[in-house]
Amino acid sequence: MEITLKINGEDKTFVQSFVPFVMKRKALELEKYTTQKNADPIKYFDMQAAYVVELFGNQFTKEEFENGLDATKAQDVLYEIVGVGVIGYPSKEEQEKRLGEILANQKEAQENKQK
Repeated sequence: MEITLKINGEDKTFVQSFVPFVMKRKALELEKYTTQKNADPIKYFDMQAAYVVELFGNQFTKEEFENGLDATKAQDVLYEIVGVGVIGYPSKEEQEKRLGEILANQKEAQENKQK
C-alpha cells in the first residue's frame, strides 16, 4: 500500500509492503470508536493520523501527514489504506460493480414479473 503526501511543496510517496497483524486489530478499534454515541470527530481525526503514521512505520510524522494529505481526497485515501488494505473491505470499484449487478438483477426480475 502507498500514500502520497505533499511535504515541503513536493509530492512524496511512501510505501508499506508489510502490515503486522496487530494493525488490523488497531484498525478495528478505530472503527469501533466511530460507532460510540458521543464519538468526538476531532479525537477520531487524531487517532486516524497517529494510526496511519504507525502503519507506515513512522516514515513521516503526524504533522507531515496532517499537513500533507489533500483534505478533498482524505476520505478515499483513508478508506483505501485502512478499510481495504488492512481490514479487507471491498474497494470502491468492487462495491460499484456489486451495486451494478444488484440493480441489473432487480431490473431483470421486475421485467420478468411484468411478462
